[in-house]
Amino acid sequence: MLPITPTASAHRLATSPRTLQRRLRDEGTTWRTELERVRHAESTRLLRETGLGVDAIATRVGYTDVRALRRAFHRREGVAPSEFRKGVRKP
Repeated sequence: MLPITPTASAHRLATSPRTLQRRLRDEGTTWRTELERVRHAESTRLLRETGLGVDAIATRVGYTDVRALRRAFHRREGVAPSEFRKGVRKP
């Protein structure tokens, strides 16, 4: 997987990094905030809809290791990814 960077994101959106930064600022957000929002949304979806392990999910959403996903997930949800999955899959 290629690293996710502001420059790569800007090029993918057919704009310059500076224009991307300005547009995000105008919306009251940052590239880092949006990256974390997208990673969280995708990791939450994968926890709900797949049986992938937390380590595989971490890799898929672009974290360098599973600990980074666990920390970020706990900050947003207040629980570990595995606990979140257990709560979602209650019969």
